[in-house]
Amino acid sequence: MEFISLIFRLGVILAIFSFIWGILKFGFVLLRGGIPMSYPLSLAFKTVQYLLIADVAIIFCTNNPNGNLATSITTGLILLMYFIGKVQNMQFKAMMSIQIQGKSLTEGPKPKMGLEFGIVALAMTVFGFLLLKPEFAANAISNWFYRNIIDIENTPIFGFIFQVVGFFFTIGMLLRMFNALSMIFSGRAFGKNESNQNKIKNDRPDNNHFDDYEEVD
Repeated sequence: MEFISLIFRLGVILAIFSFIWGILKFGFVLLRGGIPMSYPLSLAFKTVQYLLIADVAIIFCTNNPNGNLATSITTGLILLMYFIGKVQNMQFKAMMSIQIQGKSLTEGPKPKMGLEFGIVALAMTVFGFLLLKPEFAANAISNWFYRNIIDIENTPIFGFIFQVVGFFFTIGMLLRMFNALSMIFSGRAFGKNESNQNKIKNDRPDNNHFDDYEEVD
């Protein structure tokens, strides 16, 4: 039950953070005259976003009255699945746009998955470092984000809305964990099913193959 409660709280915090970050990003676009951000600039924004999420997550762990090392490590694993899920959604949207329209939905260079996963690795490295040195997590920017997140969470109307988002985040995270465990126990994560299928395909007799001594009418 504590595990589900942890996922729920983290989902609410991530949802409110995304809300605040979306407002700041929208304001930045307005200051640029509505000009869409280039991919390198968008990548830089995403890097800052992920690093701040890792920082705020550490502050959440330190302020959690029931928090301990196991809780912090679990928070890191949930955060990793959250980041990977966002990259996978980007891959899925790009694939669907190519299949449906034959081109990307957005103009400009295509997202580079190597860089996207590199940002995830950087954010998780920072999370691990701050987990060992939590005193470095407290700074003006991360404290401002965390303080506003808690204020919005305690607001009656907005708090309820983001709690609903946190509920669906919890359901989605549990389903993702279940799918990951099913892939591991079924052997799909290690390519066992694919190798078995290839073996069956290779062992299947070929009716179109004829030896030299066979007569064909």
